[in-house]
Amino acid sequence: MIYDLAHININCTDILRSIAFYEKFGFVVAHVIAEDTKTLDPTADLMPGAAGYRGSHCRGVIMSLGDHPHCWTKLELLQYTQPPTESEPPRTAFQVGYCRMAIRCRDIHGEVARLKAEGVEFESDVETSKTVGALSYVFARDPDGTIVELLELHR
Repeated sequence: MIYDLAHININCTDILRSIAFYEKFGFVVAHVIAEDTKTLDPTADLMPGAAGYRGSHCRGVIMSLGDHPHCWTKLELLQYTQPPTESEPPRTAFQVGYCRMAIRCRDIHGEVARLKAEGVEFESDVETSKTVGALSYVFARDPDGTIVELLELHR
């Protein structure tokens, strides 16, 4: 029986920079997959069969939104070192496949102000819509250009 989403994987070019970014949104490192690939044998698998890419090496963490042990909102951040994670042109909201993640909050204006003070840049001001119920939203990008939506549902 399939019953939930385990995590969303995001490949990054600098895992420490990405961890710092997602910590600003409330994510915490729940599990370290590999802390230092420099000490690994470059001819061996870091995690045999990991993600089905034998022979690859990566650093990785599982981040949880908050530190509650039963939190269901998790990200897997991976930085491949062999072969290295490749940058890509900035994604748009109109490309096929994964587009963005939406993170719910209360007091979106307060959260945007807090995040801006921590250096997060947003693509616009907060907008409000009633297309799928009343909600407010705003978009930012992580250090590698992945779109992150901050969302507040209004009752």
